Amino acid sequence: MSLADIAARIGRHSSGQPPSVLRRSDIFIWAAVILFVNQLVSIIGPRSASPEALAADAAAVGTFQYMAWYAVFRLLRASNSTTAARWLDLVVVAGLCLLVFLPTSRMIWVSATGLSIYLGIVNSSDNKVRAAAIVLAALSIQEFWGHVFFNLVAFPVLRAEAAVVGTILSAARPGTEWYANIITGPSGYGIIVYTGCSSFHNVSLAMLCWVTVSRLRHQNWRRRDLVIGGAIVGIMVLLNVARLCLMAWDNAFFDYWHEGIGAEIFAITASLIILIISLYAAGPAKRLE
Repeated sequence: MSLADIAARIGRHSSGQPPSVLRRSDIFIWAAVILFVNQLVSIIGPRSASPEALAADAAAVGTFQYMAWYAVFRLLRASNSTTAARWLDLVVVAGLCLLVFLPTSRMIWVSATGLSIYLGIVNSSDNKVRAAAIVLAALSIQEFWGHVFFNLVAFPVLRAEAAVVGTILSAARPGTEWYANIITGPSGYGIIVYTGCSSFHNVSLAMLCWVTVSRLRHQNWRRRDLVIGGAIVGIMVLLNVARLCLMAWDNAFFDYWHEGIGAEIFAITASLIILIISLYAAGPAKRLE
């Protein structure tokens, strides 16, 4: 069903209620498609002329982001609701989708946030649609709102991470010192912990993975979900602290773990650990019809 078909069906009914074959979820699915395509276009763009460049740009959207979009579409498609779409649904969704035409790619996530809120409000009794709204909100936080919040608290967080790494290294290598977000070893070699080295990026990706897997497996929140989420955060922080310790050890280790093959090993290993924990902790899946 195309957007033109949706508009035509709604236009034939002046009562404010489209026919029952046009469900709310149909409109929401198309809205999610528009946002997803706009994200790809904003990343890929016209410069991806060659197949290699196209593949490289498409890979800029991480695996967990693709998983989250799949979960949104899967949950919306599996919704058992037969509630007919209303004019208000079309107006709200159209208004949110029009935001993507503003001259900034960040508006995609403002639109996604608005859509997730609207999904949660108008479909609060539909577990699958509500779960899709949660995943979409988590995706928006990971891609945009989390970065906005982190920028507000970045300096104290970086100082705290540097203090933890400095304390560990001073026990292993006497003479190690740290000040603010700077760590200096006994040889004079040191590193500065910038925002890109913080645990935030890995934690936000890990939480997106956990929310995606848990909402696909079970649409209702359980108490253990919060416990598992906290454990995943702790694991990612520990992994990142270990990597920072290695990077601060000497220049050779820094090159290997920051820019060399070690960086890829860390990224793949951390992703696999979080995915395995998420799949195991979420338990057996309930079938989505």
